[in-house]
Amino acid sequence: MNAETLKDFLISLGFDVDDVGARKFETVVAGVTANVLKLGTVVEAAAGTVLLFTTKIAAGLDDLYWASQRTGASVAGIRALGYAASQTGSNAEAARGSLESLARFMRNNPGAEGFLNRLGVQTRDASGNMRDMSAVFTGVGQQLSKMPYYRANQYAQMLGIDENTLMAMRRGMGTFSAEYSAMAKTIGYNADQAAVGSNRFMTSLRDFSAMAGMARDKIGSNLANGLAGSIDSLRKQILDNFPKIEDTITRGVRGLLWLADTIGRVVFRLIQAAGDIREWWNELDKGTQQLIEIFGALVFAWKLLNSAFLTSPIGIITALAGGILLLYDDYKTWKEGGKSLIDWAKWEPDIEKAIAAIKTIISWLGEGVKAVGGWNNVLKGLATYVAGAWAVKMLSGILRVSKGFGPILAAMAAINAWNKVGSVEDEAKKRGVSVGQYLIDRQKEKTPFSLSSWIQEVTGLDFSLHAGNEGLFPSRGMASGKPRPTKEGAALLGWLSPTLDKLEALYHLPDGLLKSVAITESAGNPNAVSGAGAQGLFQLMPGTARDLGLRGNEAFDPIKSAQAAAKYLAQLLKANGGDLDKTLASYNWGIGNVQKYGMGLMPQQTREYVPKVLSNMPGHTTHKLEQNNTYYIYGGDPKEIGREVGQRQVSANAQVMRTNQNGRG
Repeated sequence: MNAETLKDFLISLGFDVDDVGARKFETVVAGVTANVLKLGTVVEAAAGTVLLFTTKIAAGLDDLYWASQRTGASVAGIRALGYAASQTGSNAEAARGSLESLARFMRNNPGAEGFLNRLGVQTRDASGNMRDMSAVFTGVGQQLSKMPYYRANQYAQMLGIDENTLMAMRRGMGTFSAEYSAMAKTIGYNADQAAVGSNRFMTSLRDFSAMAGMARDKIGSNLANGLAGSIDSLRKQILDNFPKIEDTITRGVRGLLWLADTIGRVVFRLIQAAGDIREWWNELDKGTQQLIEIFGALVFAWKLLNSAFLTSPIGIITALAGGILLLYDDYKTWKEGGKSLIDWAKWEPDIEKAIAAIKTIISWLGEGVKAVGGWNNVLKGLATYVAGAWAVKMLSGILRVSKGFGPILAAMAAINAWNKVGSVEDEAKKRGVSVGQYLIDRQKEKTPFSLSSWIQEVTGLDFSLHAGNEGLFPSRGMASGKPRPTKEGAALLGWLSPTLDKLEALYHLPDGLLKSVAITESAGNPNAVSGAGAQGLFQLMPGTARDLGLRGNEAFDPIKSAQAAAKYLAQLLKANGGDLDKTLASYNWGIGNVQKYGMGLMPQQTREYVPKVLSNMPGHTTHKLEQNNTYYIYGGDPKEIGREVGQRQVSANAQVMRTNQNGRG
C-alpha cells in the first residue's frame, strides 16, 4: 500500500488534503515504509541466524540421540560422562569413545556380562532389566580404581577404554557425573527429550534437503537440455571464427606486452640516465655545480616567459638532448645484447675515443677555470666570443652538421680532435705547465688566441661543412673476410671492453688487439672449444692456459681468459721485438715455429689469420713501420742494461703502433 492509496482513502472519508499537507503526508509515509523495509531486513537476518543456531544445536543432539541408541545409555548419562571426563583430565570425545567400546564389548561377547559381574560391576537392576550403560560404565570405573594401575590398565585395554579415560576414572569421575545430573535437574533440562526433538527436527530438515536436491537436479537437467543446443551453436561459432578470435587475442596480448615493455624500458633507462648524471655531477667541483644550477634556472625562466621556446637556441639544444637520450637508450640496448635500431659495433671504438676526448677537454677546462680565477672571469671571456660573429658561424655549422648527419654524428666530431690532443699535451709538458695553464699562456701571447681557430686546429674540421662532406668522418676500407662476432659475442665484448682497454694499457698492447683476437678466435663465444682442444674466448690450449696461471675451467671465464691472453700476447710481442705480425703469427702457429722457420714458411691458415686480426683493429693499415730509436743508458751491469733496452724497445714499438693507428683512425 503506497502513499497515494492512503490519500485516496482519507479523501473518501471526507478529509481535505492541500498540497503542503499532501507532501508532508507522502514524506511521512515514505519514511515509515523505508523503516518497515529495514525492519523486515533485520528480522529476516535474525531469522536466518536463529535457523543456523537451531540447526547447529539440533545436529549435536541428533548425534547424541543415535549414540544413545547404539550404546544403550541415556543421552543425559552420555552428557554426564563427558562433563566428568573433561573435569578429570580427559575429554568428552574420549569418554564417549570408551563408552562405545564398552557397549560393543557387551554386544559382541556372550560372556561379557558375567565377566563384569565377576569384577564386581552390577549390570542389571532389581527387576532384572539391563541398567543404563552410562551407570555400568561408572561402575567399571569404580572397580578399576581399586586395582593396581598395571592390572587396571590390562582390564581397560580388554574393554576398549583408552588410558586417559582410565586415569580420569581413577581420579573420581563419578563425583562429577552426579554434579552434572544435579545441575540439569535444577535447570529443568531433560537431555533425552531434547535429543528426541532434535532428531525429529534433523529428520525433517534432511527430508527437506533431499526434496530441495531433487528440485535442483530437475531444474538443472531441464536447463541442461535447453542449453545443450546453445552451447553447440557457440562451439560451432568459435570453431568457425577461431582464426579471427586467435588473431584478436594475440594482437591484444602482444599490445599489452609491448606497452609493458615500453614503459619498463623508459623507466629503466631514466633510472640508468639518472645514475650516470648523478655520478657525473658528483665529479664536478662546487663552482661548476653552482654555474650549472644558475643556467638551469635561466633556462626554466626562459621556458616560462617565451612561448617560442622550441624555436630558440636553448629550445633546439633541449630537443637535441631528447634525441641524444633516445640514441643513448638504443646504445644501451645494444650493449646489453638486445635488438637495437643501429648497429653500434662499428661505432663503438669511435664512441670510446669521443668519450675519452671529452673527458680530457673537460679536465683541461677545469684546469683553465682554476687558472683564470674561477667561472666569473671565464664568463666574461665567453661573453666576448658570444658577441662576435664566430658564435653565429659555429652555431650555424653545428646545426647544418646535425641536420645532415643526425645528433650522434655531430657529437662525435670530437673523435678527430683526439688525433691532435697528444701534441697539445706534449707542448704543455715542454713548458713545464699544465694543459690548462698552457692554453691561458697562449691567450696572453702577442698573437690573440681564438677559440674557434684552436678548435679547427685541433680537430681539423671546418664547422661550415655541408652535410655531405666526408671530411667529418672519412670512410674506411674493409678487408675482405673480416671476422664478425655473433650477436651474443658482440654483447659480451661490449660489456668486456673497459677490462680489455685496461689490460692493453697495463701490458703495453696496441689498442683493440684483445677484442680483435677474441673475434677472430671465437667470434666472442666464451664457451668455444676447437677440434684441437683450444678453449674459451681466446682459444687457449690447456697447456698454455696452465702456464699462464689458469686452473680448472677458468679458460671459459671471459675475464680470466682475457687476463691470460693479454699476458701471453705481451710475452710474444716482447719475444718478437715488438713486431705485431710476428706476434700474431706466434699466437696462431706457435712461437717455436715462427723462430725456427720464419714468416716465409707460414701455413695458409696463419697467413690468413694475421690480416683477419688486424682488420678489426682501429686504424689498421698494411704499410710497414720504420723507426730508429737511440737510448742513452750510463753505467750498470751489462745484463741490466740489455734488459732495460729491451723493455724500452717494446714500449716504443707499442707507442708507435698506437700513434700509427690513431693517426689514421
